[in-house]
Amino acid sequence: MREEASANLITRNAWAKLFALLPIMLMVAASLSGSLSVHAEQSRITDLRIPIQPLSQSLREVAEAFDLQIVFFTNDTNGIDAPLVIGSFSASEVLGALLEDTALEHIHVSNSLVVVRLKISPAETKPGSIHGVSALAAGDGLESSSTVGVIEEVVVTALKRSQPIGDVAASISAISAEILVDKGIDDLNDVQFIIPSFHFGGFLGSQNISIRGIGEFNDQPGVVVSLNGIYQSRATTAQLAPFDLERIEVLRGPQGTLYGRNSNGGAVNFISASPTFEHEGYVKLGYADFDEQKVEGVYSGPISDKTAIRIAANYTDIGEGWIENQSPSGEDLMEGTFSNVRVRLVSELTDSLSLDLVYGRSEIDGRMDHYAWITDNRELIALPGGVPQLADAKITLEPWEQYADSLNYSNREYELYSITVDWNLDFSSLRSITAYQEYDNNREDDRDATNLPIFQTSKVSHTETFSQELNLSGSTVFVDWVVGLFYMEDEFNRRDFFTNDFPVFEFLLPTYFDYTQPYYDTKSAAAFVDMSWNITTRARIGGGVRYTKDKVSEAHTIEFFVRTPDSVRVGERCDQQTDLDWNAMTYRVLAQYDTSANSNIYTSYSEGYKAGGVVQFECTHSYDPEEVTAYEIGYKSSIKDGDVRLNASLFYYDYSDFQVTQIIGPTTSTINAGDAEVLGAELEISSELNEKWAVSAAVTLLDSEYGDLLNTDGLQSDLGVQQLKGNSLNGSPETSVNVAVAYNTPLSIIGSLSLGIDAAYRSRTYFREFNEKEDSQRAYTVVNMNAIWKSNDRLWSARLFAKNLTNEDYVTGLVGSVASGGRLGSYGQPRQVGIEFTRFFQSR
Repeated sequence: MREEASANLITRNAWAKLFALLPIMLMVAASLSGSLSVHAEQSRITDLRIPIQPLSQSLREVAEAFDLQIVFFTNDTNGIDAPLVIGSFSASEVLGALLEDTALEHIHVSNSLVVVRLKISPAETKPGSIHGVSALAAGDGLESSSTVGVIEEVVVTALKRSQPIGDVAASISAISAEILVDKGIDDLNDVQFIIPSFHFGGFLGSQNISIRGIGEFNDQPGVVVSLNGIYQSRATTAQLAPFDLERIEVLRGPQGTLYGRNSNGGAVNFISASPTFEHEGYVKLGYADFDEQKVEGVYSGPISDKTAIRIAANYTDIGEGWIENQSPSGEDLMEGTFSNVRVRLVSELTDSLSLDLVYGRSEIDGRMDHYAWITDNRELIALPGGVPQLADAKITLEPWEQYADSLNYSNREYELYSITVDWNLDFSSLRSITAYQEYDNNREDDRDATNLPIFQTSKVSHTETFSQELNLSGSTVFVDWVVGLFYMEDEFNRRDFFTNDFPVFEFLLPTYFDYTQPYYDTKSAAAFVDMSWNITTRARIGGGVRYTKDKVSEAHTIEFFVRTPDSVRVGERCDQQTDLDWNAMTYRVLAQYDTSANSNIYTSYSEGYKAGGVVQFECTHSYDPEEVTAYEIGYKSSIKDGDVRLNASLFYYDYSDFQVTQIIGPTTSTINAGDAEVLGAELEISSELNEKWAVSAAVTLLDSEYGDLLNTDGLQSDLGVQQLKGNSLNGSPETSVNVAVAYNTPLSIIGSLSLGIDAAYRSRTYFREFNEKEDSQRAYTVVNMNAIWKSNDRLWSARLFAKNLTNEDYVTGLVGSVASGGRLGSYGQPRQVGIEFTRFFQSR
């Protein structure tokens, strides 16, 4: 079946043939260019004459002479003059001569990549590094390159092995610690405005990440999230990790080979900051609109010669909610506290064996959810036999306002324990990641959002997740490879109450509905392999395969009670138990060719798999997994002596068996509805114009559409069953644009000043497959601004910021049904202005 679909796809889309032919074309081009092994490249003799000059300049000339990429840190070479070099040398010989009397050494990582780094002991090699080279770029943490062949670049581990980001044959973005701090990025809502094709929306505690139109469904993420390589089983925990980070990596496109289940849209990796073997830390205090007070502190330092610890904690108190409650007796919403603590300890047990222990805890407490009216369709339900009280109730359609007369309260607690063991063998490296996570999500909501107590809901859920992953990776002259095993046990239970203070839905007395799911247990096991072959010094091919097996055991009941002193049970709609199992084989194939020392072109074929399941609020059959097949062509380049970076990609998705909820009369049924297609293009460019000015921009063009899809819109039942073929996928604006401008200038003896402004534009975004204007957020632009002062000794800094500077109102999530009486949703935060002060314990 899959082979037939693939054949039909290539027949229907002429340009897709290019994807099929391009690997062959690249291999032909590679064969014409000749073939040299790494050993041959290292031993090739070249006549050189390099004068006495700064070491950085000498490295540039070596890179150009031998057509190499050399990764080094500017701070490591500052103030070092290289000796005179005249004669015939190989690359290894000349690098050895240049570095002989310094504290630096060089390592050939691959056929075209050399790392120059400080000579360090094994105890100083941190997890997440490439042969001891930090994953952050030199100096300011931004991706930049200084000349042809010499790249100061972010090193990422998104493909489960360390690579400079420009060498990764995939659409990937990395946000360094410096950018996270300078832009004040502390949640995924901020991330979406600097990452191409990335959309984030929160709604009643759910956190939906969507990349290129593929996102969450029924609390199962479509974009997988991990923290330090630890898989997050619940979409709702995605907001609980972003603090004290070394970087955030975002992979766009299906990642079924390396990340497995629920990675149809891509992957987001949070990499927490590592302990250091020097004492350092900071204390940060902040205040902003809505009486938001924040304190954050970090300490990092050694416990012994081979053991270091890092302790990070923060606390935020939002004293004034930014959703104004129109009920006289109610309190404003989006008001409460956030707290996080993380302890990370690393220890080099031996020269080849290291240990990384992490404990983390996060909590959200307060009125931190809202549910506002977007459109008023109460005439559909405010009738006898429905909910007649809605006709006389007060509502508001104004942004950032809601009627909430009943209790609104959220409490979410997340706890993590993990052990990561790295063992460097003679031929490879073995990594074991063991983790246990607990998550409690409790919530009370006024679900009618009126001045009357019509609907009140409460939810209690608990998740326990154990996961174990083993990765064995290695590198030779010709091959980089990783093989792995993954196992997860996820135990989930929940209970939802819908309390009705008036007689509704033909009941003669007040009622409550009890939706209980005593268990929803998942066991998932997988095995995978991923490899990359160096065919020549310029050409590579790669591929991977993953086998996944999921087992789900679930039970749920739906019961109706009349609210009397004894709460009489009047009916049971469902008492269901289900045992399910699925297996999937997902593949990845790629080809990459270096068109120069600092540019490459790649093409890839990849598959993604998202698990099926059972819906707690339905008494119907289960739904099956969905799959995505993706074709992509990409180009990455560093030009103008590294001052400009350019990334471009074209992609096509064949989205099959996608999961959707259909409306059948007054009830719903979740099914696998059919196919969809996504065609898109991305362009990213960044440039350091000079020492003071830097600009960057990203544009995404997306054309997504459902195939044959029949569904009934309860809000327009008179239209009957609609054919929705050609409608856009949810969360997939046709045009997305991100622009950033930064200006840096010294302020004489008082320090330096950085000014930055970021703007993000999104065209109309639909939240329901019916694609009515009322189902969407109109086009909007969000502007953020930051002004940062740093003292000359780098011990003090201050940041003045404005989020959503133009006070744009935009909807982040929306649902609509007859039972709701219209469309209700959540808004993004209005304008917020604030200031932060930071005192560092050590110069940065």
